[in-house]
Amino acid sequence: MPGDSASRGSLWLRLILSAVVIAAVFALHYRYVLVHFSIGGTPFDSGWFAWLLGEGDPALTNPKIVNDLSYYNYHVSPYLSALSVLFRFFSVDRFNAFALHQGAVFALLAGSVLALVFGVRSTLLFSAAVLFVLIGDLVLQYATFPHFEIAILSFCLLGAALWIGRLHWLAILAFAVACLVREDGGLFVAATLVAIALTSNPAKALRSKKAMLAAAALVVSAAMFGVKARFFPGFPTFDFNYAGNHWDHVTPAFVLGRLADLGGNPQALNALVSALALAVLSCRYLIFPVLMAPLVVTQLLAVRDLLGHFVFYYAMPFLVISAGQYVVAAIRARQGTLRRNEPVVLLVAAILGSSPLMFAVSLPSSLPMLAATLSQPAPTDLLQIADRTNAAVTAIPDACFSYGVAALIPNSVVKAQLLTPESDLAPCPTVFLFRGDVHYDALKPKVAGWTAGPVIAGRIETYTRP
Repeated sequence: MPGDSASRGSLWLRLILSAVVIAAVFALHYRYVLVHFSIGGTPFDSGWFAWLLGEGDPALTNPKIVNDLSYYNYHVSPYLSALSVLFRFFSVDRFNAFALHQGAVFALLAGSVLALVFGVRSTLLFSAAVLFVLIGDLVLQYATFPHFEIAILSFCLLGAALWIGRLHWLAILAFAVACLVREDGGLFVAATLVAIALTSNPAKALRSKKAMLAAAALVVSAAMFGVKARFFPGFPTFDFNYAGNHWDHVTPAFVLGRLADLGGNPQALNALVSALALAVLSCRYLIFPVLMAPLVVTQLLAVRDLLGHFVFYYAMPFLVISAGQYVVAAIRARQGTLRRNEPVVLLVAAILGSSPLMFAVSLPSSLPMLAATLSQPAPTDLLQIADRTNAAVTAIPDACFSYGVAALIPNSVVKAQLLTPESDLAPCPTVFLFRGDVHYDALKPKVAGWTAGPVIAGRIETYTRP
């Protein structure tokens, strides 16, 4: 397929459509976070991240529900520190701060993918990109478990789009931001730059500026890992998430079980199968899967099930693989080597990986959760509700709380007061339940004989032991 740019009329149409899509993505993800808290958020991790973003504390001191350490004891994030100060400077409350962040970085991801293919003649390729960023299930399932780390991929894709567009200094700035989101950000930046180098010119990849920048990103990442180990000990992040007790959980049966789970993960399979189908047309579509393979294997063997099952935020490796296909296609289009069938494969993958289609054929889909959440009215008084809840809680120091309540006031609750379906309510003189949160249906019968008290903001129920 020729690499000529699209016509002027087509570009204007694409510009308008891109603006609409980016605005829709921002609105969707901004609204989702606010409604998420209004129907019962989680103290880990959305309540935690919202607290950090809203406090204006560059040291990122954790709320009491987590512990008395810094977030830096878990992950080093100068990016989060800077945003926290910025949001506090502009008097943005923590709920809106987190919602604005998620809306902005998902919009940035959408805009970056669309920018990659914007000038390419193929309408099919542009259509695939629109579907991927708007209703792709890999994107949406990340949204339903809100994590700020999506910024790593968003800035990597922005850097890729800028670099391919020959705006190299701006690209370096975008890659630098991605490095600072978290200590592993530099690893994703290096992978992106290596992929661009290998796709553009394999023979000169190791001698290119991109390779030197990739090496610099690895140095930054290593330095941030070193800073965490030297100055912020106290929480064994890698052991907690991955290694467990020296990997002693890894047995043949464990590995076979995880492989079976991976084989039943439609989003992961769609990313891998589409990469293989594209590799028939150009082996360069295997670059991102190969670069992500170490992370895929590490997560596959991880002690935590969420990582090993590649769901929600933890599907990141396959989101990178899918997004990376647009990076490869963009480079090939500009080199005039994009073949006609490549946009077809990408469009088919975007359709098969869309949340509505997966839901229609009874495969795991983010659509029900997203639709159920967004069908609720968007709140405008979350901070006021949190303040009223905090006032009520302060008067009853030994009370216990469901997840939705703790997500609103994470600095007024300690872990011992947090309720799960298995919790014994004997130590609790008073219980606060958030109507409709993740454990509400399991906890409500346990307080059936208790004295019902006031309901805060029509959501938070109070029960006192008779």
